[in-house]
Amino acid sequence: MAAYSFLVYKLAHVEYWNELKISFLNPEIQRFVYFAAILFLMPLNWAIETAKWQLLLSGTVSQSFGDALKSVLAGLNTGFVTPNRIGEFAGRILLLPPAHRPAGVAMSVINSVTQNIIIVVVGLAGAVVYFSEHYSNLTLKNYLIILFSVISITLLIYFLFPSFIGKLKTDRWSKNLRNAVNSLAAIKRNKLSAVLGISAVRYCVFCLQFYLMLLFFNIEISPLQALAAIPVMYLLITFTPSLAAAEPAIRGSAAVFIFSVYSPDDVGILLTGILIWLVNFVVPMLVGSVLIGIAPGSDKNE
Repeated sequence: MAAYSFLVYKLAHVEYWNELKISFLNPEIQRFVYFAAILFLMPLNWAIETAKWQLLLSGTVSQSFGDALKSVLAGLNTGFVTPNRIGEFAGRILLLPPAHRPAGVAMSVINSVTQNIIIVVVGLAGAVVYFSEHYSNLTLKNYLIILFSVISITLLIYFLFPSFIGKLKTDRWSKNLRNAVNSLAAIKRNKLSAVLGISAVRYCVFCLQFYLMLLFFNIEISPLQALAAIPVMYLLITFTPSLAAAEPAIRGSAAVFIFSVYSPDDVGILLTGILIWLVNFVVPMLVGSVLIGIAPGSDKNE
């Protein structure tokens, strides 16, 4: 019930509901084509995440796509009330056999790391363009040096991590911890590459959704400007400490900070961040509750 208590509270305190209602009363067909596309991409977004979760688990336990989807959506519930969604792993391992849950926790960490690598790499690349154009006095050469260094170190750590873990002595560790470490050490580099590629595809999907939402609220921004600005915004959001329940304010304020250089419509920009949160997080979380039988008021929430 904690997730729903947070949700009701946050929805009750979201400002600009009247402006949001007015935006849907606008009869322009093109705007609703944009919104229909956003809704279409929402299940695709989570289907891609489910495929990635299946792939990560494939060396440990076999899950059907349906069960993997339930695990992913269950993770949204458990992550909702924890800082930066760190509790998401708890929901993801619910449907795993108890013996495989330690490995599931390890795979959940890898899953999160891969998505964050994409966010960092693309976000820093976008920052080269965005901040050099609007805010920073640093030269492009300095940006590229920083960018190349961060990307190289990040990818090196990512691909060498399983080998490093495999060299650690686990004989004195508990059985559960040993199982998790062994699962990490067994990941092959081709699987790491595939998971990273899937993360990149998913990243493209939710960036496209955000761009379409900007267009829905009549925020005039070119595709090239969006290619630089949207990754920077997701970079800021990802590494801002927060509860998922506080994301509407964080997403809205980050969006205003980034996109106000392109448009004076701060309310429209703010609503873009809030509505994307509702579509991409709240709706799947509610669907997940139904799928796994923990709808509001259920005894399983006690």
